[in-house]
Amino acid sequence: MAKDDYFRLVYAILKELYECKKAGEKAELSSISPQRFKIPDSYWLDILCNQIDEGRIKGIKYAATKTGRTVTQTGDLDITEKGMEYLQDNSMMKKVADALKTVKDIVPGI
Repeated sequence: MAKDDYFRLVYAILKELYECKKAGEKAELSSISPQRFKIPDSYWLDILCNQIDEGRIKGIKYAATKTGRTVTQTGDLDITEKGMEYLQDNSMMKKVADALKTVKDIVPGI
């Protein structure tokens, strides 16, 4: 995934959390890690913190430290109703979803 593809990353993170919710599984922070998306930790933190601030993700919080920010799990990691609405209503995300389906067909393991 391209490093500068912010909205695709947001979509992928929210979609992963939504798929866990639908399957009745607990989402793990590792399933949405920066390593999974092959992006720098700082970029991942920007995305994750924005999603927390927007109320789209729950069960984690972030805090400023001397060296940057840290994420802490405070409960079950989950997508919120607002996050699900974002996936449903955002027309840009629908286009991204179609593109991701194509990529998923081409690249196994994504």
